[in-house]
Amino acid sequence: MAVLQESGREFLARALAAQPLYLAWGRGLPAWDAEIPPEPTTATTLVDEIGRSLITAVQYVVPHADGEIELPDGTRYTASAQPSKWVHARWTFDYADAAGETVRELGVFIGGTVQAGLPAGQRYFTAAQVLTPGELYTLERFEAFTRSASTRQVQEFVLPF
Repeated sequence: MAVLQESGREFLARALAAQPLYLAWGRGLPAWDAEIPPEPTTATTLVDEIGRSLITAVQYVVPHADGEIELPDGTRYTASAQPSKWVHARWTFDYADAAGETVRELGVFIGGTVQAGLPAGQRYFTAAQVLTPGELYTLERFEAFTRSASTRQVQEFVLPF
């Protein structure tokens, strides 16, 4: 059986880091408030996308017991000057992005396109401004929360290869 090698994993991480990465949030379905369904492995879009933000920062990381980047499961990473098989991605949403919306799911998308003619420097795009969603890399469903205009939302992921 063939085994994916470290150099191949690092190549995939470099290829991903060179692409436009978006974090999209969606309303999901109100029925999920009673019981959150498991994430499918065949999804290509969110159930009801609200909007998406272009990545704010990307860097390579490596596992480190005292690392400054901590995941919910307690795993820690530290930044690496050299490419690795882990990519740390961060998205910072502005205060007004999706303010008042109920969010139940999010997804990391690789690539995709938005409408032409939007203001230069625009980083947040409503679902109506997205022409093609790109490739859905990861999908997460969770307990609903309402976006507040008084909170600057930051989302971070360590994407493994």
